Amino acid sequence: MPWLGCPPEGNCRSTNSELHPIKCTITSFLIPEHCTFETVNMNSNIDNSMQMSDESKVQVVCTLPDEHNVNSTNTGDIAVVLRTKAIPERTRLVRGKSDPGSLAPVPPVRKKKRKTATMSRNFDLLNLKSLNEPTFHLSDLRLPDHLREDVERLVKGVPLVKVRDSGKQYPRNFKLTGDLMELQYTDSKKWIKRGDCNYELSDIKEIRPGWKTDVFQSATNTEKNRLKLKEGCCFSLVLGAKHKTLDLVTSSEEQRDTWVKVLSTLVKRQKYSALRKQHLKWVIDNFKQADINHDGALNFEEVMKVLHQMNITMDSRLARKIFEEADVKKRKNKQAEDSLDPEEFYHFYQLLRQRPEVKEILKKYSADDDDDFLDLEDLQNFLKDAQKVNASLDECKQVIEKFEPLAENRENEVLSADGLTLFLLSPAQNIFNPECSVVYHDMTRPITEYFIDSSHNTYLMLDQLRGPSSTEAYIRALLKGCRCVELDIWDGANNEPVIFHGHTLTSKILFKDAIIACKSYAFKSSQFPVILSLENHCSVEQQRVVSKHLREILGDMLATIELNDSVTEMPSPRKLRGRIIVKGKCLAVTDCNADNLDNGEVSDEDEAAEIVDEIVQQEVTTKVAKKLKLAKELSDLVMLKSVHFSDFATSKMKHKCYEMSSFVEKKTSKLIGQDPAGFVSHNQKHLSRIYPNGMRTDSSNYDPIDPLNCGCQIVALNYQTSGKPMQLYKGKFLDNGGCGYILKPKALRDPTLNFNPNDPTTFGCKPKSLNIKVISGQRLPKPGGAGEVIDPYVCVSVHGVPSDTMKWKTRIIDNNGFNPLWNETFTTRIHMPELAVIQFVVKDYDQRSKNDFIGQYTLPLTCMTEGFRHLFLTDNDGESLSVAALFVHVSIATES
Repeated sequence: MPWLGCPPEGNCRSTNSELHPIKCTITSFLIPEHCTFETVNMNSNIDNSMQMSDESKVQVVCTLPDEHNVNSTNTGDIAVVLRTKAIPERTRLVRGKSDPGSLAPVPPVRKKKRKTATMSRNFDLLNLKSLNEPTFHLSDLRLPDHLREDVERLVKGVPLVKVRDSGKQYPRNFKLTGDLMELQYTDSKKWIKRGDCNYELSDIKEIRPGWKTDVFQSATNTEKNRLKLKEGCCFSLVLGAKHKTLDLVTSSEEQRDTWVKVLSTLVKRQKYSALRKQHLKWVIDNFKQADINHDGALNFEEVMKVLHQMNITMDSRLARKIFEEADVKKRKNKQAEDSLDPEEFYHFYQLLRQRPEVKEILKKYSADDDDDFLDLEDLQNFLKDAQKVNASLDECKQVIEKFEPLAENRENEVLSADGLTLFLLSPAQNIFNPECSVVYHDMTRPITEYFIDSSHNTYLMLDQLRGPSSTEAYIRALLKGCRCVELDIWDGANNEPVIFHGHTLTSKILFKDAIIACKSYAFKSSQFPVILSLENHCSVEQQRVVSKHLREILGDMLATIELNDSVTEMPSPRKLRGRIIVKGKCLAVTDCNADNLDNGEVSDEDEAAEIVDEIVQQEVTTKVAKKLKLAKELSDLVMLKSVHFSDFATSKMKHKCYEMSSFVEKKTSKLIGQDPAGFVSHNQKHLSRIYPNGMRTDSSNYDPIDPLNCGCQIVALNYQTSGKPMQLYKGKFLDNGGCGYILKPKALRDPTLNFNPNDPTTFGCKPKSLNIKVISGQRLPKPGGAGEVIDPYVCVSVHGVPSDTMKWKTRIIDNNGFNPLWNETFTTRIHMPELAVIQFVVKDYDQRSKNDFIGQYTLPLTCMTEGFRHLFLTDNDGESLSVAALFVHVSIATES
């Protein structure tokens, strides 16, 4: 157990041999939730009662059990330690010299006429663990009663079989760690052992019972393996940002269900508590890395090295001063040097992370210049003036009760700088408006009036020429909110159609496996319809197999309508909730023979003619010249009919609302340059799908902003490729609860406005003045996790119609990735707010090479909240950087 601290003079002891209770009044420390107290050297529990004695002290009365005598021959420091246990509120512990004799009554709280605040020492030890593994006490953990016995069994360890895609099986002993934070197994029984392998439960993205991963699909290809790997005994863990899988087999279905049930509960609990523990874990991990000799302490030189490791540069004299302040125990290491143990080091870190910019806010809004807190009226004014929120005094009380760490301040109804910092870090004070995190758009309009989150060549994991195809790619895209996925279908062996990028070396997957994955994951992230964009290259015979799989696997999920002249408007996303739509080639209404030829040309979406290799291109061109034979069974399932695009006039005159065209990136840019208003008008009636040039064999992406500005609904990107285009795209689709459907602005839907993205007079809305002040950053990581302390700067950019596109940069802060302070303001005019996307990018300046990307955050302007806000950065792949954040102030005003 970790030590919380020793008494000031090193004593808390008796001066006689009489049995007596002890009363200790101790210098204040901040104690986290879920703690109880225990005497260490006597190994006994203590009863405790606490009352407020005055504005800055608390008395803790500790009564020793009867079996312990405290006398002159059995004395020693009584240290108080933490043990995780559920108690309702935060408490404060105090320490000092013992007072022998009978207990004096604890004086009552005396309320001051003028409220005063207590400043905490920032010693917030939320769930802090010592460097040595603590003794596991299951009773200390809050678990449902029905799980407790199962958890105890899994903590002891259970034999499981680990499976690889080759079908090879490896018996391993798996167990949960004592703190229920990790899954652990011994890596190998070979004579060379690599030690235990640990998986943090917070890294588990998903738990899948059965054969629902590529590994199990591959491993069960043979009858022998199918018999050995019973599906009811199998489950998989999807791990980390790369969605790697750990595929396991239990000895029985009951044991599989136990693992799934326990892990699901613990993972859910981890997600709720992860944010609270991230800062602590980061600090302790850095301590462990710096503690090379494993003596559980760091001297000053080691602390300076770990500061560099944590991306912090500071003057050694200031660091020494803070070091001495944090060294409350005054203990020496083995070399007789002053040193900090884990708790003291965390105290040191907390002193470092004080936020002067937050104290400036507190000072500005405090009614009394001498006050270092906000009372109820001050907080109400702050919320109204700075955060643009009208709150009652009762609501302000709730804020103080929830975020103020010190009991004295809660009692006096005031918010300290620490409390204000915690409040500003809460989800409700994020830059992203919480009202936009739920579906709030009108979802009853025709589907043509929405932007639809879409993927290109969804089956690919890497590049377009040699990359692997996988059902996992469909699962990832759907879980990220994608609503339109692409399936390139070709004839396969044994009369089973396959999916791959034709005329290339990409691997193949079965069409039916992709449909099973789509059915299983289509509505995990959103209930609104999923579009299957079929790129059909199959023979008529295998097209019938495609039709059979769609009908049998999807069943009632499949949405169909009779495509004829009576259809004048497409159904709405609300009407199509929980349904899957097929987009593809369709026979003309007059055709009734299954072997009839489709009368239209093969559309640009075929993409084969885009391939770079000239020999392949020549071969493909020959095939494209032929008309496609289409099975009526498949044609009847199509709801969105693919047609060839000639020009806007022809489409307006001939094409129905259910007919749509695909445009390669290059052609899209040409149409936008020649007739942007015509493109907008076309997209008011018809769906348009945009896809990347065939030259992008590396699966890179184009800028999605221009097609979106013209109202193109299905702007398909390579989901497997990270970078700025995908960041802008996913940032835009954060809106409307991330459901994958965003109602287009009225200007893009109303034909009377004649919207042209290049002409602000057609926008039909008032411009807005946007003011962004980049104040500071917190715990910005090093690129790749190593190297010199970074020199960060921030790029703020606006992406929208051409007149709104802007970019600014802050100055460079030398050698400070821990808490850089910029205080720089940027102002611009936004002419079309509903199409504007704002991106914040943090980079590390490098004089000798390309500046390194650190993190980013992107969101629509319409989802930004005004006031002092934090935004938490993501990496290049869109995964959270946990503790890295920017602190900004935003103001938005509508011009008259």
